[in-house]
Amino acid sequence: MTTFEPTESVLTPEGFELRFGRATASERLVALAIDLGIVLLATFALVLLLWFTLGIGAAMLVAFLLRHGYFTWFEARWNGRTPGKRLFHLRVVRADGGPLTVETVLARNLTREVELFLPLTVLLQPDALFPDQVGWVRLVAVAWILGLFLFPLSNPHRLRIGDLLAGTRVVVTPPVALVHDLADVRRAGQEPRDGVFAFSAAQLSIYGEHELSVLEDVLRKAKRNATDPALVEVAKSIGRRIGFDDAAAVVGHEARFLREFYAAQRRHLEQQLLLGRRRLKKVPRTTKGARPS
Repeated sequence: MTTFEPTESVLTPEGFELRFGRATASERLVALAIDLGIVLLATFALVLLLWFTLGIGAAMLVAFLLRHGYFTWFEARWNGRTPGKRLFHLRVVRADGGPLTVETVLARNLTREVELFLPLTVLLQPDALFPDQVGWVRLVAVAWILGLFLFPLSNPHRLRIGDLLAGTRVVVTPPVALVHDLADVRRAGQEPRDGVFAFSAAQLSIYGEHELSVLEDVLRKAKRNATDPALVEVAKSIGRRIGFDDAAAVVGHEARFLREFYAAQRRHLEQQLLLGRRRLKKVPRTTKGARPS
């Protein structure tokens, strides 16, 4: 199991510092091997099925879509994770702390074609491209693959070419309890059954899934037995942003305010998702209806 050491720091646009572990090259390589194994098995099964039904053209198209869609789909839907990454608690994050968009995921994964799949094709089938120079072509392909595989060792953040182009990092997140435990703080006996702070639908509609994830990280990493200055600042920031009327009641109870806001925000987003309305990011300050800080 991966040992968590908070050596990577990411500053979000809201000014919150998130600390992660640094993913090693070996962890990323094994995670990639697991993901490629899944892709190859799925590709082989589907191509074999389509080859005899729809023909070789459809089979090759499905193989292409699987090869490129697997990483993009999982990283976009699983908050920067693939099945292989989840086994090692790895996660793709943006270096600027912003939300991980589909465009960012596409940018980092399309470069894998140049980094891995193209040189592998040249290595395994050099005679199809250069029939008279098989030996030299294979040598170049091996050097190509080794050079790009060793590239992460040349920089402190262990970035590959795709990470540099997309502005992302692969980090280690510590194994933690389920998110539901944060929303239901009564299980730990920390709070009475009834909440103290009430939030309107308009206040809960300002933030999205990305901000909820940031708040979750802040709450998990906060000090338990003392007033954490980070919680005080975050509570003030959220209170101003949503226009919370009773700011004086929050003083001295910042941790509880944030936990209750987290629970209310999570329920609100889940209800909206059931209605087919999904919010990934907060409402811009200039958007009509958003309350200014």
